[in-house]
Amino acid sequence: MSVSNKEYVMLSRLNGLPKKMLQNHESENIAELVLHELCHHCFDINKAAYFVDNPSFDCLKGVAGYCKDDMCKVPQDAWQNPQDFSTQFKASPFNQRVRGLQRASVRKEPRPDEEIVEDIARELQMGEHGYYSWDMKHNNHGIFVFEKNGIIPVDDERVVNALCLLGFCPII
Repeated sequence: MSVSNKEYVMLSRLNGLPKKMLQNHESENIAELVLHELCHHCFDINKAAYFVDNPSFDCLKGVAGYCKDDMCKVPQDAWQNPQDFSTQFKASPFNQRVRGLQRASVRKEPRPDEEIVEDIARELQMGEHGYYSWDMKHNNHGIFVFEKNGIIPVDDERVVNALCLLGFCPII
């Protein structure tokens, strides 16, 4: 099976993420760095929001929000200076909106995920959107809402497998 050059670069970056995460394990902004890497370098997503839902604590919390337009001054490799990257990421208006979003657990709501994600996307002023969700450790559930820009060049399983890396990041 042959892969395109673009897919090879994406797979190479995904393959290197666990090492970068370990090298920066003391940084508080690992989720931001991983989200940036996935959106900017792997999947070419312009706007995305990462949430963790914990039914045990009846809480859905916005962890990080990536907006390409807010991150125009980030160096090519944000992992080389995570503190400067974090300062810019925290200043992002979209990230602030995502982090400010907190509500009761959606796992306890009898509504379909699509309706819940629609509400979240509307609240975050996202255009046409999609989402992925996955189970995480400690009975948590990850939700990734992204604005569609016509580009998600890989299959859903590969995207969810990559998003599972966010489950190894601290939630602050």
